[in-house]
Amino acid sequence: MPSPAPKFCGPQEKALTKILTTLLVVITTLGCGYRLAGRGPNPAQVDLKGKSISIHILKNDTGEPDVEYIITTALISELIRTPQVQVVRRDKDADYILEGNVTKYHKEVLSMDYRGTAQYYRLVVTIKLRIQDPSSGKTIKLGSFSEDAEFHMASDVELSKAREREALKRISQELAQRLSASLL
Repeated sequence: MPSPAPKFCGPQEKALTKILTTLLVVITTLGCGYRLAGRGPNPAQVDLKGKSISIHILKNDTGEPDVEYIITTALISELIRTPQVQVVRRDKDADYILEGNVTKYHKEVLSMDYRGTAQYYRLVVTIKLRIQDPSSGKTIKLGSFSEDAEFHMASDVELSKAREREALKRISQELAQRLSASLL
């Protein structure tokens, strides 16, 4: 008569297995350059909690008119809604100054109709941001932020332009939320 198989998976062994598996996943994830969700990219570890910030109008390097104003407005609106930071108008009243550039504004065709006319586009916008600390004179690069949104073209040129602007506004809001999350 064969002997019964040894018991390997009691409650303590299962708990230990879960802990080791979790630890292995965390170590592997961190080792591969991934990070757990939560805060956005903030390589400089700038913490704006309880600080004031002045936001300059972004410089437009794209040639697309007015994108810098739409994105800057979204950045200001997002940070104003954040109680942990105070947005100020004048640089002399600010602990930090946010500056940057709109470096990419690109439309790519996603689909066409049977005549070869573009029907759907993807709009891709990239901004590069930096923060200046006036007290120390240091400039802290926050890096690039990119977002995209899709929109449908219309036979009416004005309606198509309005849809593209709406896509830009959605992108601007996403960029602003990512920036806010990375700084707070």
